[in-house]
Amino acid sequence: MTGDAAAAAAAAGEKVAEVVGELAARVEQYDALRDPRAVFAYTYFRLTSDLATSLRTNSLSFRAPEWVADLSVSLAAAYFTAMDAIDTWLGPVSDPRPGGEVLSVDLPETIPKPWRDVYAASTVRHSYVLEEVLFSMMAHMSYDLPLALRALAAQGDVHHRIADFHRMNDLLASSIDVVQDEIAARYCRRLQSLDRLFIRDDELFTSYGIRVARGLAWFNCDRLLDPGASAKAMGSISRSTAAFIAEFRSPDDWKRRQAFRVLRALVPSRRQWPPPGTPASFGT
Repeated sequence: MTGDAAAAAAAAGEKVAEVVGELAARVEQYDALRDPRAVFAYTYFRLTSDLATSLRTNSLSFRAPEWVADLSVSLAAAYFTAMDAIDTWLGPVSDPRPGGEVLSVDLPETIPKPWRDVYAASTVRHSYVLEEVLFSMMAHMSYDLPLALRALAAQGDVHHRIADFHRMNDLLASSIDVVQDEIAARYCRRLQSLDRLFIRDDELFTSYGIRVARGLAWFNCDRLLDPGASAKAMGSISRSTAAFIAEFRSPDDWKRRQAFRVLRALVPSRRQWPPPGTPASFGT
């Protein structure tokens, strides 16, 4: 790697490291509040940490590390904006917060619909750790990612960046098993023995699932860029998270439905939170 390439990779890594720092702060904030958003925030923090490290060393030989960093920053900005909108709706921490189940329609339109759907799903009695990761991943990859790609496309053609996009997919997919173990240690010690049984039925939180979901996001970016397809594409990515949640919670297969009923009955005894003051870097 030449000196210029090494400098570009290091600069890109530092840019993503700033995102990692913000995600770490969110994890600690949500942990302190026992907010279910903590589980995905931790997942996002860990995956982005791995990306920052890879960029600093250029271990995956990204051809345009600055573009990879820009995509990471743009994608994170969409997530932060959605979370800030939820926080605004919730009001100050010192004020009483909405209790009980919240419906998606109860949340303001300042929050993107997929994130309204995710937050509402997290308030259902006996929601559990795996759902909190899967539903947020769905919103982030099926909605935020194609919009972030479209934003970068406005600055120049992104199609010649597809090799770097696939390198990102490889990195994220390779990190999933380790991140699952860390989530289990941090939030649900029985995650490996219980929740992983259901990952075999829903593959989003797997190496294969990451690749498929991100590939579909690239396709939907193309649809968004086509004036004749953009309206339908926007409608599709706005609705996809709600459809995913509905199918996940009420699957067609009766055996899965029964298994989820049993799983939900065990949820209260399986939920845990890190001790106060535990940093986001725990377990990394």
